[in-house]
Amino acid sequence: MSKIFHDVENNRIDFLDERYYKAGDNFYPSVTFVLESYPKGYGFIEYLKSQGNNAEVELKKAGDEGSLIHDAIDMYLKGEQVVWNDEVYSFRVWTQILKIFSFFETHKPEIIENEVSITSDKYRIGGTIDLICRLNGELWLIDYKSSNALYKTHELQISAYATMWNEVFPDKKIDKTGILWTKAQTRGEDKSGKKIQGKGWQLKEPERHYTEAFKIFQYTLGIFNEENPNAKPKNITYPDRIKREGF
Repeated sequence: MSKIFHDVENNRIDFLDERYYKAGDNFYPSVTFVLESYPKGYGFIEYLKSQGNNAEVELKKAGDEGSLIHDAIDMYLKGEQVVWNDEVYSFRVWTQILKIFSFFETHKPEIIENEVSITSDKYRIGGTIDLICRLNGELWLIDYKSSNALYKTHELQISAYATMWNEVFPDKKIDKTGILWTKAQTRGEDKSGKKIQGKGWQLKEPERHYTEAFKIFQYTLGIFNEENPNAKPKNITYPDRIKREGF
């Protein structure tokens, strides 16, 4: 996949490798690209082995489903009607979407930002934050996950996002980070009122503060930079117009 930049003045279209974010004249690797350098662990490796030749297909399928979920939530938060269509949404994807809707309808967070791309000149990284909201009087950074399990890389990802946000908006610092997980084994609301959850979903807050988790991300970033000393996006440029000669 790629990001598209239309340079009207020079009559060209630039297709940018989606693993990078543009910051002025610079290109920074995405947080998720950096986290590919983090050890995946025994369970993930065994899962890929069990998939055999289908591993790449399954990973792409998961990515496509995640994109559909994010797009639907984006429409919902913009006040647009999201309508089920069997040519677009599978039953599995639609149920994940409904779980996230349940969170919004039940807890009614104040939306500050939604699907916002951000970069850090200090750490030279970029990423897209799913949600910044005010919930119970605190400013939260939330990432949506529909994976079968939650991994340490998910925690590191949101720690990097929170650090970037604080760099760009020092007067609106993040209080808490969380993962809105749509594959949780929860049966309904938490009767104690201490946890934010519903049937099949839960807002998981990491046990350690994001500033501590970010230290581990920095180690990973160091490994990434060591292995990719001249990391550059694969840019493809095309003209934005064509015309047959002589006409």
